[in-house]
Amino acid sequence: MFPYSTIVRPLFWVVMGLIYALIIAGARVWAQDLGLQMNWWKWLLAAVWYGLLSYTFAGTFTLLGEKEPAAWHRFLGFHLIIMIILGIGLWYLVF
Repeated sequence: MFPYSTIVRPLFWVVMGLIYALIIAGARVWAQDLGLQMNWWKWLLAAVWYGLLSYTFAGTFTLLGEKEPAAWHRFLGFHLIIMIILGIGLWYLVF
């Protein structure tokens, strides 16, 4: 099958790694362009939030791949609500 081919699967993870690296490398420049006054604890909170958001989507697509429709709907719904609330709180702390 196409998604499980020996070329596409490693290529997907290489592209995902590049996207993560670009986001992490560009975060400082992005914050400077917005005029944010970031210190170490704001960067730490942003990194934790980003890690939890990544965990949300990784867990969701893992459950989707295991053909667990009820579990991935609940997992995504519950975690996205929490991530939106935490993201709004982080937004108010940073700005």
